[in-house]
Amino acid sequence: MASTDNVSYLVPPGKIRCYVTGKLRKDTPEEHVRQRWARSLVDEYGYPKTDLGIEVTVRMGRARKYADLVVYIHDAPHKQENARIIVEAKRDDTKPTDDKRGDGQLISYMAACPACRFGLWVGRERRGYEKLDDGRVERAPDIPRFGDDQPKLPTRDALVAAHELQSAFRRCHDYIYANAGLQSEQAFHEMLKLIFCKTFDEEESGENLLFAIQPNERSTTSGQRRLIEERLAPLFRRVQNRYPFIFEDNERIRLDPRVAAYVVSELQYYSLSDTDTDVKGDAYEELVGENLRGNRGQFFTPRNVCDMAVRMIMALHVETDLTSLRVLDCCCGTGGFLVSWLNNLHAVILRQERERRNASAAAFRARERVREACQRNLFGLDIDRHLVRTCQMNLVLHGDGSSNVYRVDSARSPGEWDDEPRQAIRHGIADVVITNPPFGGNAKIDDSHILSQYELPSWERPEQLSALPAEQLFVEAALKFVKPGGYLAIVLPDGILNNPGLRFIRSWILKRAQVVASIQLPKETFAASGGVNNPSVLLLRRFTAAQVKSANSGIIDTAYNVFFSAPRTAGVKGSGKKHKPLFLRHADGQEVLDDDGRKIRDDEIAGVAVKFSEWLAR
Repeated sequence: MASTDNVSYLVPPGKIRCYVTGKLRKDTPEEHVRQRWARSLVDEYGYPKTDLGIEVTVRMGRARKYADLVVYIHDAPHKQENARIIVEAKRDDTKPTDDKRGDGQLISYMAACPACRFGLWVGRERRGYEKLDDGRVERAPDIPRFGDDQPKLPTRDALVAAHELQSAFRRCHDYIYANAGLQSEQAFHEMLKLIFCKTFDEEESGENLLFAIQPNERSTTSGQRRLIEERLAPLFRRVQNRYPFIFEDNERIRLDPRVAAYVVSELQYYSLSDTDTDVKGDAYEELVGENLRGNRGQFFTPRNVCDMAVRMIMALHVETDLTSLRVLDCCCGTGGFLVSWLNNLHAVILRQERERRNASAAAFRARERVREACQRNLFGLDIDRHLVRTCQMNLVLHGDGSSNVYRVDSARSPGEWDDEPRQAIRHGIADVVITNPPFGGNAKIDDSHILSQYELPSWERPEQLSALPAEQLFVEAALKFVKPGGYLAIVLPDGILNNPGLRFIRSWILKRAQVVASIQLPKETFAASGGVNNPSVLLLRRFTAAQVKSANSGIIDTAYNVFFSAPRTAGVKGSGKKHKPLFLRHADGQEVLDDDGRKIRDDEIAGVAVKFSEWLAR
């Protein structure tokens, strides 16, 4: 059917549309892996789609086998004798030593194709192969890009944006974990050091990049040592000088040269700076989710919730004021809300700059304006030192603001903090606070000194409570950071808004802030992280001192409207490791694809901010 509103094709249940042929194929995990690699061959390696074959018959004597992907000699007929490169793409749980589906299968296909020079096997690892003139097949770092006879060192101009990074990041992390003798969390942080090096190299190095390894270096001990000693170690020292608040002086890349060489070979051809923020976000969130799931009730806020809250708050302000707003997340975790603010601010500024200058100048100036604004006005606090570093790294990966993330207990008064965060942040300083406080578990605050600094523990009761769950106390703790007239968006369990036993919290809210909006989220919203089952987002505007005085006297202005919304879908179904994407379907059950042939998430949360903007405009 013709494309309408960014929707183009109908796909029957259980089918997906092939990227290479456009035909329908069976919807299986293996097929998705194959389709992703077909896109990689075109988008990242540069091969014309017309040179690709999918599930190609390979004759081996009397037997007929099927290769996942074949790259034929350019413009040659799609025949076995013209197969130049073969790619076998397996599920992530498939090992190269697997008897039936391992790299031996690929090598046998290469041997049966006389013109085949290179092969790539991708599963739990990524392994490249080259067939020599005498017929022997040896390991190679990669397959060549279109137009090259051999894999080459990348130059700046040759870097390409990634259309998908999750699998590459996962392979790198798993390889470090399996081969470096490190615990999962340690492997995660070593991986992030290399991501920092890669990002810094793209920004600061010349045409010849340091985050790169020659094909012949990858397989030799001397080449691997040169990579570490002559390129990565000096590069990481420059990273440390740029980010002394993230890395300590004595930190080093603590990886075996062979392991570091693998990671560099996986990532060296990508341009992380040019890769779409959602692609980087998906990959980073998966790494974080697998390694830093805390025990204090920290559940990572889904990006659709972050974007919803950020866009609603942005809609409350004049667009030209956004760069001057001081924004804080007092329970920042891995930085989801801060990154969302950065990304949405970049979209606004880029649009402004495109109206003033050419495309390349606009993109550069937009990045600089976002960096400057975030370094001045974007702040994060968290009690967990690992999450603080992870948040800093997340911000660097997306555009910066990382220098303003501090390890503090934000439930405590700033007077109990260290000097640096105390000088940077105080109560009543933020125009905007956006946060998702810790829920349940051991997240209770029972320090009587801390509780005495708040109104809620004694509100509408003769004696102070001996403890409060963190999500309850943080309603007040977060509002403390907001300046009078500023806004707070906070993720809360529904019980705070409707449980009879928590009426005192609602009473306090109504005497300290104006309720702007209340969003009841679907119970599946936090399915991936295992967070609260019945979440809501509450958007408040803090009262001025005069309004608080009037409220204490029983005079409260209630002549205002409140925006309510209850989106029914969050783009996911199920929970925990069993959660799956939820896709949009027509009434007959057929899935809907966008103009690029990709499935569309059934996510009503994504539309809430648009409805809110329309509501404000009435």
